[in-house]
Amino acid sequence: MTGPLVQAPSIAAISCAALAWWLAAGEASAQDAGAEALFADGEKLFADGKLAEACAAFEGSNRIEPRAGTLINLGTCRERNHQLASAWSAFKDALTRAKDPRKKQLAEAGIQAIEPRLSFLTIAVPDDSRIDGLVVTRNGNAVDPALWNRAVPVDGGSYVIGGLAPGHEPWSTSVAVAHEGAKLSVEVPRVKELVTRSISPTSPGAPPPGPGPLDAAPPAIPRPSSLTGKRQLALGLGGLGVVAAATAVVLGGQFQDLESDAFGLCPDPAVPCADSDRANQLIDRSQHRAVLANGAYGVAGAAALGAVILWVVGGPDGEESRVTIAPRLGDRRTGIDVAWSF
Repeated sequence: MTGPLVQAPSIAAISCAALAWWLAAGEASAQDAGAEALFADGEKLFADGKLAEACAAFEGSNRIEPRAGTLINLGTCRERNHQLASAWSAFKDALTRAKDPRKKQLAEAGIQAIEPRLSFLTIAVPDDSRIDGLVVTRNGNAVDPALWNRAVPVDGGSYVIGGLAPGHEPWSTSVAVAHEGAKLSVEVPRVKELVTRSISPTSPGAPPPGPGPLDAAPPAIPRPSSLTGKRQLALGLGGLGVVAAATAVVLGGQFQDLESDAFGLCPDPAVPCADSDRANQLIDRSQHRAVLANGAYGVAGAAALGAVILWVVGGPDGEESRVTIAPRLGDRRTGIDVAWSF
């Protein structure tokens, strides 16, 4: 990779721009062709002032072949694009990956320059709000419960915070976070339970019906609620499936990050390297995350199937439905067929 990034006049940016040429020249010879092409595109787009496209190119290059130099350029681009939390994260990743003292110095300089300017968003979930199956989201993505009630660095912009639980009304609110120095908190209230109402012909306080003509129409019988106990259980299983799927996604991401770090330490498993013990530890941890992620996906799938079946068979009396479950055996495919009719 060749050519430095031209950065805005800040301490971290000037340091990164001054040494970016050395970083690029030191890694160009061994760089993957696809990663090299994306890195070159990022340099050109950055020089043309197209920051969002440049950052996307650097991120794609790092995704193909993670390198400390690429991460430092990505951090520089994110900082210039006013995405301070993303820039800080890129510099932190670069610091853990860098071996050369000069690269470490660059990453540390970026971290120190950005940390005092970070904005933080806390999603507060009081104990009273933590009902069974609660899923808290930020811009539609599930927030790991470990991050509840913690100040998390975020990029400036608008965020939609939501809460969802089986059998309860969804809740959401919006918050605008400044690009620098904001410290905001959003509290998730206890979501309201769904209430079903029906009109009774003998409501309290209403006069009793008097005699009518022989041809008078009979009083209407209120239709039973479609949200039966089984269907509420189906909603609970659905919420469990959502939580399990979100957990699987988080574990899958951790697996990929650990595996990427391991191959960053020892790119070629057939060639001995000084960090082989550390790389093997990272591989073992990544495999453990993969097993947990697969288990979570299995729980999510089972919960989804159970929720569908309970919803279909759990309709109110008078709602005809029939579910047929039959095993399917064959030379090439084995499974279970589920069919229902109304």
